[in-house]
Order: sequence, then structure tokens, then C-alpha cells
Amino acid sequence: MATVLDMLKKRADRFAELSKAIEDPAVYSNNKLFAAYQRERGSLREQAEMFAQMMKLGESIRGDEAILVDKAADSDMKTLAEEELKELRPQLDKLTQEAEDTLLMEDSNNSRNCILEVRGAEGGDEATLFARELMEAYARFCALHKFKFNMMDEVESEVGGLKSGVYSIEGDGVWKHFKYESGGHRVQRVPATETQGRVHTSLATVVVLPEVEEVDVEIKESDLDIKAARSGGPGGQNVNKTNSRCQIRHLPTGIFVDCQATPSFHKNKDEAMRILRAKLFELEQERIDKERKEARSVVGTGKRGEKIRTYNFPQARCTDHRANENFNVETIMEGRLDDMIAALRKWERDERLKQMAKEGK
Repeated sequence: MATVLDMLKKRADRFAELSKAIEDPAVYSNNKLFAAYQRERGSLREQAEMFAQMMKLGESIRGDEAILVDKAADSDMKTLAEEELKELRPQLDKLTQEAEDTLLMEDSNNSRNCILEVRGAEGGDEATLFARELMEAYARFCALHKFKFNMMDEVESEVGGLKSGVYSIEGDGVWKHFKYESGGHRVQRVPATETQGRVHTSLATVVVLPEVEEVDVEIKESDLDIKAARSGGPGGQNVNKTNSRCQIRHLPTGIFVDCQATPSFHKNKDEAMRILRAKLFELEQERIDKERKEARSVVGTGKRGEKIRTYNFPQARCTDHRANENFNVETIMEGRLDDMIAALRKWERDERLKQMAKEGK
């Protein structure tokens, strides 16, 4: 327990340091620095609160233990102390376990909002229809948890499906909930367009990126190729006559972002830059993690080919292949993902423990 307390104390000290720093006029007048400090402070809040609770419980336990060995204490006081210890010690044990789990699952992105990309992949029209249904399931989940779900950009297919969609999600703990969704989502069902009742297999892909501020990623204007184009609808139909669509290519990495969500080029450019910053931040994180040989792959890299989940409608089953557990597919499509997320958190915890044991930590 001493190790857990030591680790929590370091984070609590940093939390206090940041709390003081953001009150400094030199900091809150600097928007970028203030945002960075606020985000780091937010990521440490839970651990700082745990440390305070553990210290308070420990102090109470030591006080009761002192009464039990105090020869001057009467029998009534000792009885009360014994009764209180029966409650306090299990509380401290439980909180210590929660603290260990929190430290084990520590992620620098936990306090960040995220950007969600959903695309129809293999399977033609059916893939785009499922991509839209998957996006709607995420939107329902956000509504249940009071998260803000906002469309940044969408390209619709000719049958009303989703060729591609990009969304921002804001709220407390957003990243912790959505980080498991990156990868391929395979669907097995009879499509609405199928006339002979055959089950088809299609694929939608999801990528979840932590949203970052300008302070996190430096982007040089000279590294950008920015073009304006006319927005288009299904089948290439022009939906407006102005060059409001913004296309940005980051020349050093080749990352391309295309945004046509609004009739305003400048607004589309702002949204495209948000997406680009997130993609560049993710790329840099992957590079650093590879160098440090950290097991970031535990939660998935978001590569299109990684099939993380199968939605089998004829069998009313949704299988997550990492947690190796089945869930009711209709429940999942209603946006009720909490049980699945809990299973994935347990899976990630076990994987991290295996990695630590492997590395001899």
C-alpha cells in the first residue's frame, strides 16, 4: 500500500501545483498554457481525491488503533474503536484496490474529448447502412451519458447510408468510454436490399482519436496544402455552388482531411484542422510508444483491418473478440454499451498486468 500511496502523493502534489498555477495571471492570460494546465489537472483530479480519502481513512484507523493500546482508555471507548475499525479497514482496502486499478489503467488522454470517425468499408451499400446505424448507436450512448455528440463532417451514400462521418464527442470520461471502439466492426445479417433472404457479411470501420489543442501539436503553415472545392452529395451531385469544401493535406506525413459539413469554407477549415491535429497527435503517440516499447496496442491501433467485433443479427449476438464475450446485439445497437465497456476495461487491465509481468516490472 505504501507504493500506491507514494504514487498517488506525487499526482496529488502535481494536482495542487497546477491548481495554484492556473490562478497565476501569467498563466490564465496565456490561452494555450492555461488549456494545457487545465487538461493535465483534470487528468489528475481522481487520483488526488483518492489520495485525500486514503489519508483521511488512514488517520482515522491509526487513531482507533491508538485507543485500543491506550491503557487510560475506558472499555466503552475501546469498544467504539473496535466497531469503527471493522468499517474503516474494509473501506481502506477497497479504496486501495480502486487506486491500484486507477494507476494501472492510467492514460494521459483520459481527460480529453475525442473525435470519432465511422466509415462504410467492405460490403457496398449494406456497409454504409450499418455504418450509419453504428454511428446512431454511439449517439444514443452519448445521450444516455449526457455527452455532447456533434457532427463535424458527413458523406452520405446513395441509399442513405454513411460513406464516412466525423464527429466530436465532449464530456467527462469520454476517452475512457470510446477508446475501445477503434477497428473493424463486422456485421452479419440479411440486408434490406436482399431479395432471397441470404445473410451477408459487411464491414464498417471506426477510428477514435483524442482531441487535442493547438498547444499539443505544432503545425507549420508551410507544411499544409489547403484547397477549396465545391461540396458534393451522393453520386457527386453538387449541393452548393460555392467553394466551401476544405481539403487539407499535411505534406510531411501525407495525412489528408476533407471537410464539407457547413456552407462556410472557414468553418470547414477550422473543423478540418481539429481533425488534422488529432491525427498528427495520434501518429506522434504511436511513434513514442513504439520507441518505449509500451503496450499501447492493448486498446487497438484503429487499423482498418483489425476486426474487433462481430454483430450477428440472426443469432442476436454481438461478440467482442478482445474481451471474448457475447452481448445482445439489439441492446448494443440501442446504445447500451456499459456492460461491454466494463468487460473491455477488465480485459485491458489483465493485458497490462501480463505486459508488466513480461517486462519484469
